[in-house]
Amino acid sequence: MRRLWIAFSVMIPAIALGNVGDLYEADFSSGTVNKISPSGTVTIFASGLVNPSGLAFDSKGNLFIADSAFAAGAGSGKIYEVAPNGTPTIFASGLNKPFGLAFDPNGDLFVADSGSGNIFEFPVGGAVSTFASGLSTPAGLAFDAAGNLFENDFGSGTIFKFTGAGGKSTFASALKSPDGLTVDTHGNVFEGDSGSGHVFKFDPSGAKSTAVSGLSQPNGVAVDHFGNLFVSDNATGLIWKYPPGGTSTIFASGFSNPQYLAFEPATDFPLNISTRMRVLTGDNVLIAGFIITGTEPKNVIIRGIGPSLTGAGITLADPTLELHQGDVTLSTNDNWKINDQTGQSQEADIRATTIPPSNDLESAILMTLSPGAYTAILAGKNGGTGVGVVEVYDLAQGANSKLANISSRGFVDTGDNVIIGGFIVGGGSGNGGRVIVRALGPSVPVAGALADPTLELHDGSGTTLATNDDWKTRPDGSSQQAEIEVTTVPPASDLESALVQTLPPGNYTAVVRGKNNTTGIGLVEVYDLR
Repeated sequence: MRRLWIAFSVMIPAIALGNVGDLYEADFSSGTVNKISPSGTVTIFASGLVNPSGLAFDSKGNLFIADSAFAAGAGSGKIYEVAPNGTPTIFASGLNKPFGLAFDPNGDLFVADSGSGNIFEFPVGGAVSTFASGLSTPAGLAFDAAGNLFENDFGSGTIFKFTGAGGKSTFASALKSPDGLTVDTHGNVFEGDSGSGHVFKFDPSGAKSTAVSGLSQPNGVAVDHFGNLFVSDNATGLIWKYPPGGTSTIFASGFSNPQYLAFEPATDFPLNISTRMRVLTGDNVLIAGFIITGTEPKNVIIRGIGPSLTGAGITLADPTLELHQGDVTLSTNDNWKINDQTGQSQEADIRATTIPPSNDLESAILMTLSPGAYTAILAGKNGGTGVGVVEVYDLAQGANSKLANISSRGFVDTGDNVIIGGFIVGGGSGNGGRVIVRALGPSVPVAGALADPTLELHDGSGTTLATNDDWKTRPDGSSQQAEIEVTTVPPASDLESALVQTLPPGNYTAVVRGKNNTTGIGLVEVYDLR
């Protein structure tokens, strides 16, 4: 099997799959917005602004930037919308020093217009309206999960709370120049108190505590999904990181009057990836590659299924499973209750995952894997053939890592014996995920490759969401070339197929066939783009 792994390894491209967890910083005096990776690497995301201040992401990953334009005078402030690929457009203009930005649960954008003392609402598909007026230099905005809007009233030293029904109340008072604002997943409100050098934390009831002290001029505040608090110190040009119960560290430095901060929105990601096809012998076994991205190890279970499949025709009677990284075999398994490496029972550990195989002849490997590329090979024992499934399940969704890609190669037959790649989008954010699905054939470097693959994407109920024949063109004849190319992984052959989709949480299936019932070795891939 080593020969198969070496051939397959070239099919897993070493690409950037999106910096999930990147922090964005509005650099007021330099006129830039910077992107900061989880390791602290700083790159410029947008430039040519006057005085960027507020930042907010919509659910599609577009970044909205409030350019307060203090240097340019009243009435010159703009809001820019910047797509994930960095393309900017003017979303709104003629504002008077816009500062804080926030999206409500419906996707409507709210803008704190500090020069006019108003909060403006830009509803999806509607006309702008005044949500609140008579405020004293409104600054940071943030919504909680219930749709309540919190506003830092810089001039009056107050945090106001606006309910979804339009009610207004004082949430906190006697603050000193409250600036940046954020709400964590537990409903706690964090406020950058720029005049006192503190960051205050308010629980949902309004009880106040000091989260951070001793800063020069804390402005922006943001909390990641692990509970780490990030604070921009305007006067020193630093961004600090405060882990829950841990020691503070300088996360990034060298900024020019940093203002507000924003994390990319939490996105759901593949929790389970699987492929079903007819497993033959030699090069025509089922070869599934997957990539783990992030910084922490991930606990996974890999299953090789055959006898328990129903409605699949002739199934693989006795599947065997191998796991490789590079040319190293990490583990093998024949019958799931016994660990091949030790000869001892692993039944209790596999059952503890709650998803043990249902037939004793099926295979399972339970391992903790570091970020990297891996290959699982499903074959029939003693050269057996039949329909089989290889599956990889994420057992550690809280880890700072994720399943980012599945690439499965095998023989594409006709009828029910095509390649069927399944994946589940989940992860807890509820925002869904964005993926590219590819069906490859001509570029697969093996004899007997599938000459012209077609691709179908179905949801969990079997509804066809999208189809594609040749990747540059949609079924209606319009071009999708630019959309596919911006992912950085367009297919190499014009005859291969691809789809880019933003998907809500749920189960999905990608089906690869040969056009006009042709057969050959094909490849199905699903990449997480967010």
